[in-house]
Amino acid sequence: MGKLDIAKGQFLHKKGDEVKDIAIILKGSFILTDGDAITLQANNGTIIGAFHPSGSHYHYNYQAAEDCTLFVYDYSDEDDLTSAISATPAIARVMASASISLLNNMLEVLDDLYEKALNLCESLKSDYSNYKKVCTTLMIPPQNFDHVNSLLAPEKPGMLTGWQAAFCRTCQDKLDLLRKDFFPADINFCIGSIMLASQLAQQIHPQLDFITAFIQNTKAATDDFTSEYRSQKAKLDEAHRQEAMEAGSGNIPKIQNALRTIIAFSGLGREIGDTLARDIRDFIKVSDKTEKSAEMRRLRNDITQNFFNIYEAAFFKSLESDTMPAEVKMFFLFGFIDEELAGEENTATLYRHAVLWEDDSDGMIIPVYDWLKKIYQKEVPPSKDEFDNDWPDHLKEEVRQGNLKQPDADAMLNDPAAMVRFELHNMIANANKMTYGSIFSYIPAFYAQSVSRPLDTCLTTSERVRTALNHIRAIDFSCFYRPAYASYPLLKINRFDYNLEILPYIILMPNYGSRGLMWQEIEGRKRTTPSHMVISIFHSEDLETSLIRMCAQFRWEMCKRIQGVHYSDVGEPSLTAEYCNYLQFYKKNSTLSADMKEKVKSALKRNGNNYSKVFAAEYEQFVKNESEGLPRLNKVAREILFKYCTFGRDYREALAINPQYKPLIDRWNIAHDDKIRTLELFTRKVLEQTHDLPEEMQLEMDFLKL
Repeated sequence: MGKLDIAKGQFLHKKGDEVKDIAIILKGSFILTDGDAITLQANNGTIIGAFHPSGSHYHYNYQAAEDCTLFVYDYSDEDDLTSAISATPAIARVMASASISLLNNMLEVLDDLYEKALNLCESLKSDYSNYKKVCTTLMIPPQNFDHVNSLLAPEKPGMLTGWQAAFCRTCQDKLDLLRKDFFPADINFCIGSIMLASQLAQQIHPQLDFITAFIQNTKAATDDFTSEYRSQKAKLDEAHRQEAMEAGSGNIPKIQNALRTIIAFSGLGREIGDTLARDIRDFIKVSDKTEKSAEMRRLRNDITQNFFNIYEAAFFKSLESDTMPAEVKMFFLFGFIDEELAGEENTATLYRHAVLWEDDSDGMIIPVYDWLKKIYQKEVPPSKDEFDNDWPDHLKEEVRQGNLKQPDADAMLNDPAAMVRFELHNMIANANKMTYGSIFSYIPAFYAQSVSRPLDTCLTTSERVRTALNHIRAIDFSCFYRPAYASYPLLKINRFDYNLEILPYIILMPNYGSRGLMWQEIEGRKRTTPSHMVISIFHSEDLETSLIRMCAQFRWEMCKRIQGVHYSDVGEPSLTAEYCNYLQFYKKNSTLSADMKEKVKSALKRNGNNYSKVFAAEYEQFVKNESEGLPRLNKVAREILFKYCTFGRDYREALAINPQYKPLIDRWNIAHDDKIRTLELFTRKVLEQTHDLPEEMQLEMDFLKL
């Protein structure tokens, strides 16, 4: 214990030194630093070491900002600190004021660092978005830096959100009042203020460390992106300076000879390329591209056949190549094949969307190219053909018809290349035509005259599809749930039935079209597999409406799959059975008025007496209008749809006072509450035998809360 003089620039302590004593600054000031991130100032009266427990380690370097005089005390516990304050009553209020000022300085630094962390995340994401635009302008594919786009900003430190921050700032604002009236009243006020400041400072230290480490780690983790971005940005700046960009003003460079590039990449012979190029030239010259003459049908068929031959060859070539020209990616994604056929403005738009295309994080909403890659990698089986045969059944049928020999079929069964060819020339080729909208004027190649809306507004991105699909699922919450069961021999439970949600694969067809359709409800024969749905990657109609119709198709076909031959047997109640009964015997239904019966008759006539199409039309009204309390259906259809396609919780609560829905909701709630009570009693007994509830039972409990 005693006085200590420190010359300007000397260090009293360095970060990591053990805290063994406390030192009161009698004259001068110190700068506290931790690298470049933290700089604090300790002025006259500050007790160095008071903000750390004895035996811990200093968080900062303590360097004299000027010649300083200190009084040093031994420090082994809190009593030493309080004794040091009591021993110097003449400067106690100065020490208390200095502690409050240093504490507020630490809070300001913490707040600044938090803002820097937020700005860093936002800046990196903004740079990533700009990086893609830079690459688009430079006509190079951007590298994938998903870790940049998925950066999560840190939560705001607790010290900045609780009462502590407000208290500290108030003390700083009222410091003159505290020094004049509060601290002189009793030295214990000074001791209490310093001790409280010490406790709060010890809470700030780890938060400062966390934010500092977050910034450092984030910069280190994104250093690869930062270097790449700066490199490409420098190239673009140089290109601007030299005015080497053909299109000028930072626009996308002009694409030329796209078909030649695509053909060269695919590796096909010159004959196919020349033939397709000649057909494309002939097609461009035709003024009415929807003409239905025999010559135009031949021309469209030839283009279609060669298009898919090139698609197949280019796909397999892409598996061997590390890089892919932008024209080829546009071809895979959008069916683009010629810049003159697509038009200059459309070509630029297609190029931009191809380069900036972002894959679905869940891998469920994917373009055709990525779908074929999944099949090639055996992650998913090929889709069924137009006769509802899956891949094994298709091979059996080919053998039966004499198109294949059994040894060849056996070899093809697990051949990924054969699976891809089957998918491309069966499902993809047919679905591409069907989603296009008009099978008579269809060609798979993208052409300008088929575009009726701005491409930017009708691009079917995974984000747009997911948003629309989630809205439908919020209304018809059980749409993609299906019955499943599990057994637990150790718990002596032979069968537990539960509901399992299986979301569909939505495959984006490479065309500008107007239709979406549900291709198949399950994969193979297993009911707990995803359905396959298809829709145009540029969809000219309202996306959500098309998805609602696809969900209606899925509802109908899935019910038929589950019910089997009894799908129309009202003796075994189901959605399809009750709907078939309602449409078949509507004339005898006393619930329906004469006007309503006439409307049902018109609906059947309008839909070719096809019950599934009538259901789809009324399901669309149910989801779009009835869910908002706008009546569009007759009483019978409404009751059936609500029974099997019940609205989600939010929509049920909103409609609870609607006189048309209140009886239905009350009846549903009674039955639903009974299911919940039964399951709760069942799970209590299960939990008596095991610590954790089996996953399937938890899934069922979650389902019943929807």
